[in-house]
Amino acid sequence: MFVLAFAAIQGQAQTTIESQSEAVVERFVRVVMNDGSVKMGQLLSDTPDVIYLDTRNLGKINVPKYLVAQMMDLTASEYDRLSISRAARNTRINPQSSRYFFAPSGIQLKRGEGYFQSNIALNSVSIGVTDNITVGGLLSFIGAGASLKIGKEIAPNVHASFGGIGFKDYVGELDRPIGLVFANITWGTEDRNLTVNIGTGTKFENSTTPITWGVSDSTVYDYGYTSYEYTITEYEEESVRPLLLNVSGMVQISDFKWLISENYFIRSVRNSTLVTNAPMVTFSDPVYMGGNNSGNADGVAILSVGVRNLSKRNGWLWDYGMVGVIGSDFGFGAPWVSATLPF
Repeated sequence: MFVLAFAAIQGQAQTTIESQSEAVVERFVRVVMNDGSVKMGQLLSDTPDVIYLDTRNLGKINVPKYLVAQMMDLTASEYDRLSISRAARNTRINPQSSRYFFAPSGIQLKRGEGYFQSNIALNSVSIGVTDNITVGGLLSFIGAGASLKIGKEIAPNVHASFGGIGFKDYVGELDRPIGLVFANITWGTEDRNLTVNIGTGTKFENSTTPITWGVSDSTVYDYGYTSYEYTITEYEEESVRPLLLNVSGMVQISDFKWLISENYFIRSVRNSTLVTNAPMVTFSDPVYMGGNNSGNADGVAILSVGVRNLSKRNGWLWDYGMVGVIGSDFGFGAPWVSATLPF
């Protein structure tokens, strides 16, 4: 009886040891070094002096404890995903939490992180200069531009940023470069968040409405036609400035997929200025000149929803979505496809 009991206890202890051994083998970790570099792998052993890892690229390595700043556990799917996306920096889990389809979130790129995004018509690259400053460039068939975003985490799971985008066309159709400035706040984690952006853009001159004018010169042609030159001494100049509200959200729906919604509400605000000290000469009859005084309620909504997928094969992120544009008297839909390579 004593022998049987001892054998049972010994067998149970051996099973427990084997289970613990298996648990250790299946533990995945991310080790952040004092110099900011990162090593990831299966944790084989953790002694007071050395961490022993089995890594995907370097095989089995010893990491001296005195060089380690932080160690965090990863699930098997997180380890697989981070290894594929090469997002091996500090605590980055989602390789593209700093943006939605196009709109920025308050979450910043880490120092040295970056990405290249393309949907053929528009190509962009962004790089984290520091943990709080991101700069970028844009290139398309019609022009080029640059972007800047400055931000930080202002509370646990609350990020805020501000910045701007500038753009200039190649052919000179625009009188001057156009720009957009924005500020935003993001609530949530890298894999589940909501962002509200507010912004405004470049002011454009919309129309000129004559108030007081007179004929200053005239020319009579041989065939009886008379051309008049008018001098307008008092007129209203109307300008338009867009105001923008953007609401975007992201939620992880599987190990390698995120559901994204990005929505804009844009309103054109008109402003008129009376000009009396800058006469304007024109050959057009002022009676037929004038602007579109339709008030301040010219608005449009742009709604979108789609999926971001991380390719297991090459680490590219693919965004697929549908975009709907809705105005006061029009509306249409279009697909959205873009590819992004984090680096």
